[in-house]
Amino acid sequence: MARTDLQHVTLIGCGLIGTSIALALNSAGVDVSLDDVDPEAVARARELGAGSVLLPDSPPADLVVIATAPHAVVDVLYEAQACGRGRAYTDVAPGKQRIWEEAQMRGCDLWGYLPGRPLVPRPADLPAGPRADRFAGRPWLLFPYPLVEPDALDAVDRLITLCGAQRTDMSLEAEPVA
Repeated sequence: MARTDLQHVTLIGCGLIGTSIALALNSAGVDVSLDDVDPEAVARARELGAGSVLLPDSPPADLVVIATAPHAVVDVLYEAQACGRGRAYTDVAPGKQRIWEEAQMRGCDLWGYLPGRPLVPRPADLPAGPRADRFAGRPWLLFPYPLVEPDALDAVDRLITLCGAQRTDMSLEAEPVA
């Protein structure tokens, strides 16, 4: 099967990690739509060149990246799937076992959802502000499971590659703390 060509990504959550992902994707030629509950966060990301504002009538993205706080991931995933925001979904928050269990209980479509998490140093140890090279050479944990749709796995693998990170597969139970 050929690699998925990411042409359009929707990124929900325009903080440090989310905006860095959007900058990396944008610099690789991917069209990125930005969304956040805070319009000022979207404005800051746009000013940095991370993408454009997600419009209500935007067509489904090849991949939706959820870069919110861990406690918000499941609600955002559920709402994005209910609106048909994308063909595949991932998130970048820690606490995968809890997120996975909550997503199951909430009734999220788990076939097209693939949990992931870039490993970056603590924010105090990072260069200030969002950067396109934030993930270059860094591990990006991926938690594939037997029934995940191959296209979703392919899309998230492509995301990791475009961000310059190194994919590391593991089970939900083996996720490192913090």
